[in-house]
Amino acid sequence: MRRAALCLLALPLFAQGLDETAFRGDPRRLAGTCADRARLLKPKDARMLAEYGRAFLVAGERAKAEECFQLARIESPRDADIHRLIAAAWLRSGQRLEALKAVADMQTADPKAKNAFTRSAVNLQDAGLAKEADALMERAWILDPSEWQNCVAYGRSCLRKARRDAAARWFARASQAKPQEERMWNAIALAFADHGAEPS
Repeated sequence: MRRAALCLLALPLFAQGLDETAFRGDPRRLAGTCADRARLLKPKDARMLAEYGRAFLVAGERAKAEECFQLARIESPRDADIHRLIAAAWLRSGQRLEALKAVADMQTADPKAKNAFTRSAVNLQDAGLAKEADALMERAWILDPSEWQNCVAYGRSCLRKARRDAAARWFARASQAKPQEERMWNAIALAFADHGAEPS
């Protein structure tokens, strides 16, 4: 009750913008402050809650982050991408065990979410967890071997990490899935041209 009353009192203050000097402070603190404002203005969107949690982790406010992650899971328990966002937030803050738990939760929440599995595999790869990334990507591919876009996205992430053999395997799978697809060949060409960097 007291917390709700404090939130109501804070709303008029949060309805105002800040001047530019307010945004020149410590980026970690600013992440937490802005996440607090966002959470008070729209607290029931699962994706946003997961993103607030990521900002709180950066700000060093783990308890608030965990609260946001839990609320996000309650709001959308079967949405694999929400669990992926939570895993990515843990990865970015160097919390590998928490990240791997969130990846496992994602697979349980929606065992057929091939696109979320692929995005999570890319996140794992970028965080240096190649073994876990490969295993998750294999699962995504088994669900739909004709999904060339996922194969290319993962191959691109392999190039970023200088895993040329792994990239070759995924590009070969993409080419076998749709050998007559112009966009697929172009996507692979750009992956090599960009040295695996995310497409612009």
